[in-house]
Amino acid sequence: MGFQTTDQFKISEEVLSQEVNGETVLLNLEGESYFGLNEVGTRIWQLLQSGRSVSDMLSCLDEYDVSRKRLEKDLYELLGTLMDVGLLKSREA
Repeated sequence: MGFQTTDQFKISEEVLSQEVNGETVLLNLEGESYFGLNEVGTRIWQLLQSGRSVSDMLSCLDEYDVSRKRLEKDLYELLGTLMDVGLLKSREA
């Protein structure tokens, strides 16, 4: 799934999240399924909660010592997964 740098997202109203020891657990109330995020996924979730665009998220994620190409791949993969399982929806920038 491709994303534009201006894309922004809305977290589904059916999602509860709880951070525990640097990781985040997401509960989809609609399907009663759990989804776990590691430290980097938790950072991305925090950025999503603040309404950041893809471009803004990538800039913030520069704090990790990986290539920009890897950051984009990992971010786009997580965004796609979160959308596929109904935890995240696209909204216009």
